[in-house]
Amino acid sequence: MKKIIAVIPARGGSRGIPRKNIKLMLGKPLIQYTIEAALGAKCIDEVYVSTEDEEIANIARSLGAKIIDRPKELAGDRVSTFDVIKHANEVLNSPEIIIVLQPTSPLRSSQEIDEAKALLTPEVETVVGVCEKHNYHWSINEDGYAQPSFKERLPRQLIRRSYFENGSIYITRTQVYLNNDYKLGMGISSTGKVKLFQMSEKHFIDIDSEFDWKVVKSILKLELKN
Repeated sequence: MKKIIAVIPARGGSRGIPRKNIKLMLGKPLIQYTIEAALGAKCIDEVYVSTEDEEIANIARSLGAKIIDRPKELAGDRVSTFDVIKHANEVLNSPEIIIVLQPTSPLRSSQEIDEAKALLTPEVETVVGVCEKHNYHWSINEDGYAQPSFKERLPRQLIRRSYFENGSIYITRTQVYLNNDYKLGMGISSTGKVKLFQMSEKHFIDIDSEFDWKVVKSILKLELKN
Protein backbone atom coordinates (compact mmCIF):
# COMPACT_ATOMS: atom_id res chain seq x y z
CA MET A 1 0.00 0.00 0.00
CA LYS A 2 1.51 3.31 -1.07
CA LYS A 3 2.03 5.88 1.66
CA ILE A 4 1.86 9.58 2.45
CA ILE A 5 5.39 10.65 3.25
CA ALA A 6 6.69 13.87 4.79
CA VAL A 7 10.10 14.97 3.53
CA ILE A 8 12.01 17.67 5.40
CA PRO A 9 14.95 18.97 3.31
CA ALA A 10 17.76 20.04 5.65
CA ARG A 11 21.27 20.54 4.36
CA GLY A 12 24.20 21.39 6.60
CA GLY A 13 25.25 24.60 4.90
CA SER A 14 23.57 27.98 5.36
CA ARG A 15 24.80 31.42 4.35
CA GLY A 16 22.56 33.74 6.33
CA ILE A 17 22.63 31.85 9.64
CA PRO A 18 25.40 29.24 10.08
CA ARG A 19 24.08 25.73 10.88
CA LYS A 20 20.59 27.22 10.86
CA ASN A 21 18.65 23.96 10.74
CA ILE A 22 20.02 22.76 14.07
CA LYS A 23 20.62 26.08 15.79
CA LEU A 24 18.75 26.21 19.09
CA MET A 25 15.45 28.10 19.05
CA LEU A 26 14.17 28.40 22.64
CA GLY A 27 16.19 25.36 23.64
CA LYS A 28 15.26 23.15 20.67
CA PRO A 29 17.05 22.61 17.33
CA LEU A 30 15.11 24.54 14.70
CA ILE A 31 14.37 21.37 12.73
CA GLN A 32 12.70 19.82 15.79
CA TYR A 33 9.63 22.05 15.43
CA THR A 34 9.00 20.71 11.92
CA ILE A 35 9.73 17.08 12.80
CA GLU A 36 7.32 17.25 15.74
CA ALA A 37 4.60 18.83 13.59
CA ALA A 38 5.05 16.11 10.95
CA LEU A 39 5.01 13.28 13.48
CA GLY A 40 1.86 14.71 15.03
CA ALA A 41 -0.05 14.98 11.72
CA LYS A 42 -2.65 12.23 11.36
CA CYS A 43 -2.36 12.15 7.56
CA ILE A 44 1.37 11.31 7.48
CA ASP A 45 2.55 7.70 7.51
CA GLU A 46 6.32 8.27 7.72
CA VAL A 47 8.60 11.27 8.30
CA TYR A 48 11.95 11.59 6.53
CA VAL A 49 14.74 14.16 6.69
CA SER A 50 16.83 14.53 3.52
CA THR A 51 20.34 15.60 4.48
CA GLU A 52 24.02 15.11 3.71
CA ASP A 53 24.99 16.23 7.21
CA GLU A 54 25.75 13.61 9.89
CA GLU A 55 24.91 15.87 12.83
CA ILE A 56 21.52 16.79 11.38
CA ALA A 57 20.86 13.11 10.64
CA ASN A 58 21.66 12.08 14.21
CA ILE A 59 19.41 14.76 15.70
CA ALA A 60 16.58 13.85 13.33
CA ARG A 61 16.85 10.14 14.19
CA SER A 62 16.78 10.92 17.90
CA LEU A 63 13.51 12.80 17.37
CA GLY A 64 11.86 9.92 15.53
CA ALA A 65 12.45 10.79 11.87
CA LYS A 66 13.99 8.52 9.26
CA ILE A 67 16.89 9.65 7.07
CA ILE A 68 17.38 9.97 3.34
CA ASP A 69 21.12 10.19 2.61
CA ARG A 70 21.36 13.12 0.25
CA PRO A 71 24.28 13.08 -2.22
CA LYS A 72 26.79 15.90 -1.73
CA GLU A 73 26.02 17.19 -5.22
CA LEU A 74 22.45 17.89 -4.09
CA ALA A 75 23.54 19.92 -1.07
CA GLY A 76 24.88 23.06 -2.74
CA ASP A 77 23.50 26.61 -2.65
CA ARG A 78 22.20 26.45 -6.20
CA VAL A 79 20.47 23.08 -6.01
CA SER A 80 16.69 23.37 -6.25
CA THR A 81 14.40 21.83 -3.65
CA PHE A 82 12.60 20.15 -6.56
CA ASP A 83 15.74 18.14 -7.36
CA VAL A 84 16.14 17.21 -3.69
CA ILE A 85 12.56 15.97 -3.42
CA LYS A 86 12.78 14.19 -6.76
CA HIS A 87 15.77 12.30 -5.36
CA ALA A 88 13.78 11.49 -2.22
CA ASN A 89 10.92 10.23 -4.38
CA GLU A 90 13.28 7.86 -6.19
CA VAL A 91 14.80 6.58 -2.93
CA LEU A 92 11.35 5.99 -1.45
CA ASN A 93 10.13 4.20 -4.59
CA SER A 94 7.44 6.76 -5.38
CA PRO A 95 4.98 6.87 -2.49
CA GLU A 96 1.50 8.11 -3.33
CA ILE A 97 1.94 11.61 -1.89
CA ILE A 98 4.92 13.65 -0.70
CA ILE A 99 4.45 16.46 1.81
CA VAL A 100 7.41 18.86 1.78
CA LEU A 101 7.93 20.74 5.05
CA GLN A 102 10.74 23.28 5.19
CA PRO A 103 12.53 23.37 8.58
CA THR A 104 12.79 27.16 8.24
CA SER A 105 9.02 27.46 8.77
CA PRO A 106 8.69 26.24 12.37
CA LEU A 107 5.33 27.87 13.14
CA ARG A 108 3.14 25.45 11.20
CA SER A 109 1.17 22.92 13.28
CA SER A 110 0.18 19.27 12.85
CA GLN A 111 -3.44 20.37 12.50
CA GLU A 112 -2.57 22.73 9.63
CA ILE A 113 -0.78 19.92 7.81
CA ASP A 114 -3.88 17.74 8.13
CA GLU A 115 -6.15 20.59 6.99
CA ALA A 116 -3.96 21.20 3.94
CA LYS A 117 -3.93 17.49 3.08
CA ALA A 118 -7.76 17.48 3.15
CA LEU A 119 -7.68 19.81 0.10
CA LEU A 120 -5.91 17.13 -1.97
CA THR A 121 -9.05 15.62 -3.46
CA PRO A 122 -8.67 13.08 -6.32
CA GLU A 123 -8.72 15.76 -9.03
CA VAL A 124 -6.08 17.93 -7.30
CA GLU A 125 -2.34 17.36 -7.88
CA THR A 126 -0.76 19.94 -5.58
CA VAL A 127 -1.62 21.93 -2.45
CA VAL A 128 0.52 24.95 -1.52
CA GLY A 129 0.58 26.86 1.76
CA VAL A 130 0.09 30.60 1.16
CA CYS A 131 -0.60 33.89 2.89
CA GLU A 132 -2.98 36.51 1.55
CA LYS A 133 -1.76 40.03 0.81
CA HIS A 134 -3.54 43.22 -0.26
CA ASN A 135 -0.44 45.27 -1.05
CA TYR A 136 0.20 47.38 -4.13
CA HIS A 137 2.80 45.57 -6.23
CA TRP A 138 5.55 47.09 -8.34
CA SER A 139 8.12 45.67 -10.73
CA ILE A 140 11.28 46.99 -12.37
CA ASN A 141 11.42 47.14 -16.17
CA GLU A 142 14.47 46.51 -18.38
CA ASP A 143 15.41 50.21 -18.21
CA GLY A 144 15.52 50.14 -14.43
CA TYR A 145 12.34 52.12 -13.88
CA ALA A 146 9.56 51.06 -11.53
CA GLN A 147 6.23 50.04 -13.01
CA PRO A 148 3.02 49.59 -10.97
CA SER A 149 1.16 46.30 -11.40
CA PHE A 150 -2.11 48.11 -10.59
CA LYS A 151 -4.11 50.46 -12.84
CA GLU A 152 -5.71 52.51 -10.08
CA ARG A 153 -5.28 52.99 -6.34
CA LEU A 154 -8.33 51.47 -4.71
CA PRO A 155 -9.37 51.22 -1.05
CA ARG A 156 -7.65 48.27 0.62
CA GLN A 157 -10.80 46.16 0.80
CA LEU A 158 -11.28 46.49 -2.97
CA ILE A 159 -7.76 45.51 -3.98
CA ARG A 160 -7.65 42.21 -5.83
CA ARG A 161 -6.40 39.52 -3.47
CA SER A 162 -3.03 37.95 -4.14
CA TYR A 163 -1.40 35.00 -2.44
CA PHE A 164 2.25 34.38 -1.63
CA GLU A 165 3.93 31.05 -0.96
CA ASN A 166 5.13 30.94 2.62
CA GLY A 167 7.33 27.83 2.42
CA SER A 168 5.39 26.03 5.15
CA ILE A 169 3.57 23.27 3.28
CA TYR A 170 3.77 21.69 -0.19
CA ILE A 171 1.71 18.56 -0.85
CA THR A 172 2.15 16.80 -4.18
CA ARG A 173 1.07 13.62 -5.89
CA THR A 174 4.34 11.99 -6.89
CA GLN A 175 3.23 11.65 -10.50
CA VAL A 176 4.26 15.30 -10.87
CA TYR A 177 7.87 14.36 -10.05
CA LEU A 178 7.74 11.34 -12.34
CA ASN A 179 6.56 13.59 -15.17
CA ASN A 180 9.55 15.92 -14.62
CA ASP A 181 7.08 18.78 -14.25
CA TYR A 182 9.70 21.11 -12.82
CA LYS A 183 9.02 24.53 -14.36
CA LEU A 184 7.26 25.83 -11.25
CA GLY A 185 9.50 23.84 -8.89
CA MET A 186 8.72 22.39 -5.44
CA GLY A 187 6.51 19.74 -7.05
CA ILE A 188 3.92 22.33 -8.08
CA SER A 189 1.92 21.00 -11.00
CA SER A 190 1.78 23.30 -14.04
CA THR A 191 -1.50 21.69 -15.17
CA GLY A 192 -3.50 24.13 -13.07
CA LYS A 193 -4.73 21.38 -10.74
CA VAL A 194 -3.47 23.25 -7.71
CA LYS A 195 -5.25 24.28 -4.51
CA LEU A 196 -4.06 26.98 -2.11
CA PHE A 197 -4.12 26.42 1.64
CA GLN A 198 -4.50 29.86 3.17
CA MET A 199 -2.59 30.38 6.41
CA SER A 200 -2.32 33.24 8.92
CA GLU A 201 0.11 36.14 8.54
CA LYS A 202 2.64 34.68 10.97
CA HIS A 203 3.39 31.92 8.45
CA PHE A 204 4.70 34.46 5.95
CA ILE A 205 8.08 34.32 7.74
CA ASP A 206 10.51 31.82 6.28
CA ILE A 207 13.71 32.10 8.35
CA ASP A 208 16.50 33.34 6.12
CA SER A 209 18.14 36.05 8.24
CA GLU A 210 18.88 37.01 11.84
CA PHE A 211 15.91 39.38 11.72
CA ASP A 212 13.58 36.53 10.67
CA TRP A 213 15.02 34.42 13.49
CA LYS A 214 14.25 37.08 16.09
CA VAL A 215 10.70 37.57 14.82
CA VAL A 216 9.90 33.84 14.86
CA LYS A 217 11.48 33.49 18.30
CA SER A 218 9.24 36.27 19.62
CA ILE A 219 6.13 34.64 18.14
CA LEU A 220 7.02 31.28 19.67
CA LYS A 221 7.56 32.89 23.08
CA LEU A 222 4.11 34.47 22.93
CA GLU A 223 2.50 31.18 21.89
CA LEU A 224 4.20 29.30 24.73
CA LYS A 225 2.84 31.85 27.22
CA ASN A 226 -0.66 31.37 25.89
